[in-house]
Amino acid sequence: MNIFVATLAAVLLGFAANAMAGALDECQTAGDHAAVSLCLLQSDRDAQAMLRNAEAAAGTRAREIDAATGRPVANAALAKSLRAFTEYRTVQCDYVKALYGSGNGADQAALACRIDLTRRRVRELQP
Repeated sequence: MNIFVATLAAVLLGFAANAMAGALDECQTAGDHAAVSLCLLQSDRDAQAMLRNAEAAAGTRAREIDAATGRPVANAALAKSLRAFTEYRTVQCDYVKALYGSGNGADQAALACRIDLTRRRVRELQP
């Protein structure tokens, strides 16, 4: 019984690690530094497109709520949230970059941070 539980726990932890893997981890397998950078750039473009779509859909829902309730609250709150997220993402990823100093990989780490936070935001905006 204990071996079964330990094996199951190890398998579940492996799945969790894969689910938690970030953009940098995903792109590390692309090859050398240049290939990793290209992978990250493409992932960023994809994440930004998903974010634009999620923000547009959230805006539509917020306007519908405002129209249904007769109160212009949801759309204004969403607009404030969008601005705050953009600022947070910039500051947080600048911090991640600073952790690398001027060392190799700082720009990649900052871009991966941007991708990871953008992907998380897309999930948060989905209904």
